[in-house]
Amino acid sequence: MDPITFGMISIGVAGGSLITVTVLDAYGFKVNETAIKIALEITKYGGMLYLLQHLTKLFL
Repeated sequence: MDPITFGMISIGVAGGSLITVTVLDAYGFKVNETAIKIALEITKYGGMLYLLQHLTKLFL
């Protein structure tokens, strides 16, 4: 998968999950915000590592 496709998918999933959490919160469901923040941070750092891995293939 190329980096642009990976970025589009990860941004879409993150945005969709935030919309889902917002809707669930509006209906009164308790949402663990700490777990959501941790999951989004892991996704962000995973994306950075994937991009760096792809860039090393280009230059080395």
